[in-house]
Amino acid sequence: MANKQKNPIPFLKKTWVSSIGVFLLSQIIFITCEATGWIPNYRDIGGTFIGRITETSIFKEWFTFYETPNFNLLTIFFGIFLVFGIIEAIKSVFSPRST
Repeated sequence: MANKQKNPIPFLKKTWVSSIGVFLLSQIIFITCEATGWIPNYRDIGGTFIGRITETSIFKEWFTFYETPNFNLLTIFFGIFLVFGIIEAIKSVFSPRST
């Protein structure tokens, strides 16, 4: 019984693959929306909490990846999870494998 091997987690079900995949897919969608002009019709975010965040100087000067402030905010949000995904991927690659 002690020699029984654990079933390995399939590659696509690993958490780091999904976090990196979501970031890449969101960037493809954002770039496509910006290039074609098919930007979603969001409600006016002025005066709301999210609107105040996107109007700060950090988002106007540093994080200007896209013309749409909502895309910039979502890029930062997904970027945080991308960092955790990259850390998990590095841990996965360099961890000793059990036989």
